[in-house]
Amino acid sequence: AKTSTDYVLRLVDDDSTIKNKNVRYELEKNDNKLGIYTLSDDGIIDLGTIKEGEEIKYRLRLWLDYSSEVKIGKFSKKIQVTKEKIVLDNSGANKPILVDGMITVYYDSEKKVFCKSDMQNEFQHEWYNYEKGLWANAVTVDASKRDYYLKSAAGTEILMNDINAMFVWIPRFNYLLNGDKYQINYVGRKDTAYSAFQFGNNALSGFWITKFEAGIKDNSNCIKTSMTIECNTSDNFLLFKPNMLFMNKITMANMFYNIRKMELKGNIYGFKNNGVKVESNGVITKDNNKIDIHMIRNSEWQAVALLANLDMKANSDNRTGMGLFEEQSYPYDTVYGVMASTTLNTSGVYDMVGGRREYTMVNNLKSNIFTKKSNSGFTSNIKSYYYDNGMDEITKVLEKKYANNYVINNEPVTRGGYKNMQASIFTIYGASDYIDKISNETNSRAVLIIQEGV
Repeated sequence: AKTSTDYVLRLVDDDSTIKNKNVRYELEKNDNKLGIYTLSDDGIIDLGTIKEGEEIKYRLRLWLDYSSEVKIGKFSKKIQVTKEKIVLDNSGANKPILVDGMITVYYDSEKKVFCKSDMQNEFQHEWYNYEKGLWANAVTVDASKRDYYLKSAAGTEILMNDINAMFVWIPRFNYLLNGDKYQINYVGRKDTAYSAFQFGNNALSGFWITKFEAGIKDNSNCIKTSMTIECNTSDNFLLFKPNMLFMNKITMANMFYNIRKMELKGNIYGFKNNGVKVESNGVITKDNNKIDIHMIRNSEWQAVALLANLDMKANSDNRTGMGLFEEQSYPYDTVYGVMASTTLNTSGVYDMVGGRREYTMVNNLKSNIFTKKSNSGFTSNIKSYYYDNGMDEITKVLEKKYANNYVINNEPVTRGGYKNMQASIFTIYGASDYIDKISNETNSRAVLIIQEGV
């Protein structure tokens, strides 16, 4: 059998005075243009694996960055090829798991668009690096373009108009709590982990969370009429991407059923299933896939908050993925827009502080939330794996640190707050101020889990 060798291609100093950060380069590999990049401090321009007898041809063009303030200097480099293997992400985080229909993406800061990444986390199309705060992203797209994007090469731009849902991978971890401070440790699927990584009998390597709160098209009946009867149904087509009007005027129950319907047969996202109906308990009849899409549980919200570990800025209260600075709203990929992301870059989860308050599935008083006495809208119990029973230890500790006088009762629990609230990603709100179980200030988001070893 032929052997393969890992290699790294670098530009190394040969008496240069101009720093790498001021240099741009265009790289072609086997006549395929990979893109335009800024030269990194370590000089790496590509890495990969070459098979015995294989030839890889490169073409490199370099120039001084147009925005550079360098007036005079010398740029002299040598090309160096070394036999070595570099792992882009040394955090120990579990590699993301995908299902049919999901397409891996990264944000191209030069083109200011999302592009298809390489599932192997290729250097020029780096998908994730949790060590550096780059979280893995994936999207689903409209049926008309799905086959095209699935077959496209890494680096292909994926138009936002074609995207219907964006997801972020949250890898399995445990935490060490010391007072109100904590330390995150990534762990394997068989290791003890935070409760969010257990779904029924399934231990998870991680889960996917929608990158944005639930949005709805501007021309939907809900938006056009602004009537509760048009909004408060379980038949809305939810979109999870930037610059969408928020889904609102909906009960916790109908939001839950809307999200469960995302995996029914013929869904717009491309998830394969023969399921035809969501029962009142949340179970899908004739469900035959290995995924589960559900409304976010409190523990899953808390997992994202723990991984972010920062004091995020509130975002706009009009559309998804908008950062807020001095009462002005800015798109998700601008300097102020990324302040609404859990990573302070475009790879994170947005809208977790500001936007709308978000329902999270947690029950505080022994299933009272699933009775007619609650403002949840549920009239019967749902399966226990779709909600948490009470608040876990770290939620209580951090909520107390960011206290907002939340009183545990049988009302729905919301997280995140909206623009004018002094909210934190860790704070918790009740829902006792709702009228007829409906609120214009409340939304939610979806979590996708993949059963492993089934």
